Amino acid sequence: MEKTITKDILKSKLYSGEQPATELLYSRYGGMLFSYILQFVPERGEAEDLLVNIFSSLGTRLQEACDSNLSIYCWLQVEARKIILEYTHKQGNGDNGQGKAYYFLLLEEASPEHQWVFRELFLYGRKKEELAVQVDKDPAYIGGLLRECLLIIRKKLG
Repeated sequence: MEKTITKDILKSKLYSGEQPATELLYSRYGGMLFSYILQFVPERGEAEDLLVNIFSSLGTRLQEACDSNLSIYCWLQVEARKIILEYTHKQGNGDNGQGKAYYFLLLEEASPEHQWVFRELFLYGRKKEELAVQVDKDPAYIGGLLRECLLIIRKKLG
């Protein structure tokens, strides 16, 4: 398994300039992020272009990754998800729902509330706080439902 990039490693690369830091992240995490992108954009060429756009966009924001409370890869994935959502909305959800259908298939045995929370947070990019207000619940409650969804998906994939 490849070595995880720590915030200290990334900071030292940032002192060398944005390009070396971006190259390091791409070499370590490009493959994993590409697999993640394919879940939303199944056409490989399109997904490759999107991967390049993600690293280009995030390259100038790597200090944010260092300042985040997330691991470097988690930060990359969260930020990539925002870019992917924006891209798929501009494309009119160009995957014709195939990536979304896959997630719904994995969650077919989950409650309607779980499915709704997952769809709104993960696929549509809404915030926990928005959903909590909408259903008059605490954001921690919504977060718990999302964690349960991810556990269901993990079990199905495992």
